[in-house]
Amino acid sequence: MKNKILFCASFLMLASFAFAQVKVGDNPGTINTNSLLELESTNKGLLAPRVALSDVNSASPLTAPVPAGMLVYSSGGTIADGFYFWSGAKWLAVQSSANARSSYVLVKSAADLPAAVGGVITLAPGTTYEVNGTIVLSNKINLNGCYLVGMDANNDKLVYTGSGELFTGTKGGTVKTLTLVASTAGSKLFNLNLASTENLLLRDAIVANCAEVGLVKGGNIVFFSVVDYASNTTGITFQDNTTLLLDNTAWFSTNNGTFEKLVGTFSLIEKLGGFSQSMGSAAALDVSGITSITQAGNLKNTAFVGTGTRVVGTFSNQWEVEGAGINTEKDATATGSLYLSASATTNILTMNTPVKMAGTTTAAELVRFTSPVSNRLVYNGTKTRTFLITAALSATGTSGTYLYSFYIYKNGTQVAASRQKTKVYSSSGDVQAVPIVCTVTLAPGDYVELWAEDNESAVDVSILNMTMTVK
Repeated sequence: MKNKILFCASFLMLASFAFAQVKVGDNPGTINTNSLLELESTNKGLLAPRVALSDVNSASPLTAPVPAGMLVYSSGGTIADGFYFWSGAKWLAVQSSANARSSYVLVKSAADLPAAVGGVITLAPGTTYEVNGTIVLSNKINLNGCYLVGMDANNDKLVYTGSGELFTGTKGGTVKTLTLVASTAGSKLFNLNLASTENLLLRDAIVANCAEVGLVKGGNIVFFSVVDYASNTTGITFQDNTTLLLDNTAWFSTNNGTFEKLVGTFSLIEKLGGFSQSMGSAAALDVSGITSITQAGNLKNTAFVGTGTRVVGTFSNQWEVEGAGINTEKDATATGSLYLSASATTNILTMNTPVKMAGTTTAAELVRFTSPVSNRLVYNGTKTRTFLITAALSATGTSGTYLYSFYIYKNGTQVAASRQKTKVYSSSGDVQAVPIVCTVTLAPGDYVELWAEDNESAVDVSILNMTMTVK
């Protein structure tokens, strides 16, 4: 009977614990009304279970399924020691100041950025600023070589409401995975005059609703990669950049003005991929202000579409251009032709002594070629290459019937393989057709001409028609 009474008492005590709050440690009679379990001590702590985690994607050594929120302290496994909780799919580290990034600032409001001095926020050197959400700024930013980044460009935004430019000064930096807006009348996104050693990187970003995208001047490397431009009133000017890299930038039809303008001197320009959809009065690319390119200009695989202007100005011979919607211009497609527009008699003073054929010629279809004087095509490409030269002429003698030779001359020197010998008659109405075909290797600045000689006398010859094509 006694055992039965003790059992019933124990059962009732356990039942009361099941529905009560529990406090362990100091002051057990006082417990917070919201606590299910409360621990209180001035000299003791809570010791969490020690487990050896070796794979954040596996519940092991716990037995699956593990409920989300399970907390352990990993010790002795292959992953770093520390507190981890189970998210329902993997173990996530509980961050602390010991394992958080140094030189890092999470920006949830403008107050998280350094205080502005004279209207300019100068970022702390060597610091990464992560924008979380939409940050509205009325002060300018000096990047000061820092990283200004977001995690999602659709949700992480910098909206500038001040006057002048958002990004200012002589320092570069990295801006990444953000939407950038400067829509106030008269404002612009960039007005940078970079020092010669500075680099500026803008990537994985959206530039939208800007009154003007602005100016990036100077700098060592300016690199814009995977940038979407939409609804900007005026585009961007790149000026005097040592190396300018534009990679997979997308200019939508909602943009106005001139999208990209290149001005001054550059060492290297590369615009690769992406598209520009200029409509109406908008212009996609303006190269008319380029003074010089010391190394190379390269425009490849960029699509130019729309009813607006696609290219303002002409590409110099330093460029290699090959994009949908514009003419291909590169050394590999260099070509030129000329034809006789006013015939003349070629004076031959000595037998077997070639002379350049006389007559006024007109040039046509010149790509990387010029024709500074009649009967001459000059190669103006940047690389030595071999060309096929085809020429056709019709000639008649001024007296008698003689054997003549006709040649291609390169830089005033005969190309032996081009020689064509034929009888030329002087009888009324007799016209001799002469075709010439050969290959010639031309370096930049080399030129070709058509020459003739009388192999039997020193009688002049009249060239009635003449064409020459190099490709």
